[in-house]
Amino acid sequence: MSDVVALVEGWVEAMPEGTTSERVTPSFWYVRIPGTNRSWIPIEIDVGERSVKLTSHVIIEPDEAHADVYAFLLRRNHRANGAAYSIDGKEGVLCLVTRIEHETLTDERLDEAVGTIVQETEEVFRTILAVGFASRFKKR
Repeated sequence: MSDVVALVEGWVEAMPEGTTSERVTPSFWYVRIPGTNRSWIPIEIDVGERSVKLTSHVIIEPDEAHADVYAFLLRRNHRANGAAYSIDGKEGVLCLVTRIEHETLTDERLDEAVGTIVQETEEVFRTILAVGFASRFKKR
């Protein structure tokens, strides 16, 4: 497992300028990637026994139209490339999650997984805001 940790550590250290990272534990990193529709895209990278799990907290639980937001994300799951939407069991946060088995882990696979998370977040963020938080944005 130490070779997997070393690979992830090297990948995190080589991230482009403008990104930030923090090594929380010897096998867990928190990175922030700048976005357009969402200013920062947070990604947790957790090296487990058999796989590396990447989790991004896309947005907090919607205030309203829960069924519409969840249906939208389930439809996105159907076509998502390697990442799936989920609900964090502790706080109700809407997340994107993907796993990479140790045997297939490379810098390129990490790039691809993070790229998918960033692209998905950028594509859905404003829609979730418009549907799930509409009351916050209505003119009074």
